[in-house]
Amino acid sequence: MALVESEIKKENASVVRGDEALEKVMDIMELYCLPGGLMAMKDVLEAGLVQETGHVWIKQKSESKHHYKKADKHVKVSANITCKVEKNKVKNIKGVKARDMMLWVPIYEMEVDEKNPGKIHFRSIAGLTKTFPVEYFARGE
Repeated sequence: MALVESEIKKENASVVRGDEALEKVMDIMELYCLPGGLMAMKDVLEAGLVQETGHVWIKQKSESKHHYKKADKHVKVSANITCKVEKNKVKNIKGVKARDMMLWVPIYEMEVDEKNPGKIHFRSIAGLTKTFPVEYFARGE
């Protein structure tokens, strides 16, 4: 986390701690035209964004799991997540895994399709890509 702390000192970071941190995560996703429920987490302690670079970090109390019922996908989110956001895309994701068959596969990138904005693509480092309707990941799903 030294990188995060040095970025905070060097740049104007927007940081929220405590009860508003989870809401901040959803707001960041929606600010970049992504579904608000994309990062399903519990007990978020801190969320931050360096708007100039798109660097985002999220700290939770502990690892959390979530089942997106409409997509029938289980997701595991570590206690510390980092990524870069830009319009319609989250990339360089560290700390998010999805269950595919019997394996937990790290998710590296999530992108809303510009040609078909009703679809979102999830990509793993292993080259796997899954596509779902965007509404499956709305706030509260």
